[in-house]
Amino acid sequence: MVILNLTAKSSNKLLIHRNMKPITKVKNSIDIILTPQFYTFIREELDVNFSYQAKQIAEALFDDYLDSKKQYQYHVYKCNHEWCFFAYNIDEIDLFLESIGIEKHRVSKIYFAQQIQEALIHPVLLDDNNVLQSIDETVTLIPKQLMNPTVEYKPLNIDAIKLKGGATMSSSLNSFVSLKETLIMSTLFLMLGGIFVVEGNRIKASIAKDDAKLTALLDDNPKYISSLSRTSILEKYEPIDRIERAKRQAIKDISKLLSNKSQLKTLNISKNKITASIRTQNQTISRQVKNHAKAKSFKSSGTALNVKVEKAL
Repeated sequence: MVILNLTAKSSNKLLIHRNMKPITKVKNSIDIILTPQFYTFIREELDVNFSYQAKQIAEALFDDYLDSKKQYQYHVYKCNHEWCFFAYNIDEIDLFLESIGIEKHRVSKIYFAQQIQEALIHPVLLDDNNVLQSIDETVTLIPKQLMNPTVEYKPLNIDAIKLKGGATMSSSLNSFVSLKETLIMSTLFLMLGGIFVVEGNRIKASIAKDDAKLTALLDDNPKYISSLSRTSILEKYEPIDRIERAKRQAIKDISKLLSNKSQLKTLNISKNKITASIRTQNQTISRQVKNHAKAKSFKSSGTALNVKVEKAL
């Protein structure tokens, strides 16, 4: 069976499988390697150049292999002349980690056993019933009873394996974003906040100037001091103030629709309407953007990966 020395300071990797025993000594950040029990793997030859392009079609590739009632995350990387696709359910992984005593904030990156297939050319005894081995360059879980009784199992020195190209736990969880993404989003919100402050000061200065003009006008024309005249003046300027406030609130609501998986492409603000075009990574994110937009009274439309939201001011 796979034995890991979690007490060693240099040990920061852990192979995760269904029958593993609870862990009690994980105090620092670790990288986890998932066995095929936790992911679905497809290898495809595609005429694309970049991983983000391949990832955009990942959901479609897995249509016939996954439970439609669950939500999946996808990881893609180039493997020789093909693309390697992984589909996994981060909520399922999170629950399992919790069940064996690993807090999710301890997990730095997620890797897949397929990524270490060269180290699994020889069979590795995973537990009392299962064997892990690379067959035709695909890491496979094999029932031990199907193995030749005379087979020699090799120990897996997981600390000696160099890992690269993993997925971050934070980017996989829908409710969390990575530190880098948090800083980027915080900067964007800070910039928007700065715009709101500058715009607010401009409007405040404009109102103060209008108040001064009104005071001077009333001094020169006492007849306008009547409440009826003042009400008429207020009725003229209140719609302008209402529209400006609506614009600022709409921009703020649109900013909440953006994330590392949904980017703003265009933003148009007219006298009576605000319109935004948002590019999403997949159909699941598109549905989330549309649902959140609807909750903020926006109308939404568009294609699978391009969402258009608009609201009358």
